[in-house]
Amino acid sequence: MSETAAAEPIRVCIVDDDPFVRMSLQTILEAQDDVEVCALGGDGDEAVALFERERPDVLLMDIQMPGTGGLDAAERILAAHAEARVVFLTTFSDDEYIVRALRLGAKGYLIKQEVATIAPALRTVMAGQSVLGNEVLDRMDALMRSASAPSASSAGGGVHGGLTER
Repeated sequence: MSETAAAEPIRVCIVDDDPFVRMSLQTILEAQDDVEVCALGGDGDEAVALFERERPDVLLMDIQMPGTGGLDAAERILAAHAEARVVFLTTFSDDEYIVRALRLGAKGYLIKQEVATIAPALRTVMAGQSVLGNEVLDRMDALMRSASAPSASSAGGGVHGGLTER
């Protein structure tokens, strides 16, 4: 009911090896009143350097990139800056990637095809919560079922699910 423009914009660094994806994400995010893209990079080494230089609020990064990939870059960044907010945006909802990303301390794991969820996800991460795309949540449910005891009477869990707001 009152103005929401009073807060500082969310400073985002986008790292993806595809220049078209980088520019598209920049266009989509900068259309939001509360998001500012502060830097663009093309690989994991650039991600580390850009994070050190820019100290973005959120690092939005692909997983598979030539040279140093996103997971290795995130590991380096989070080892030096435990408070860093890394959100992966990828086409791969591979179980190993998801598990490794979450174990590293990533705040989110989104699928590129769910473009409309990116800005709301950034806001959720800034509010102190973690985000998982719908496809990733489906994979997590399967992972949790296979890792837990055979009896799963309730579907509850500790993961703040999805990007659905009620």
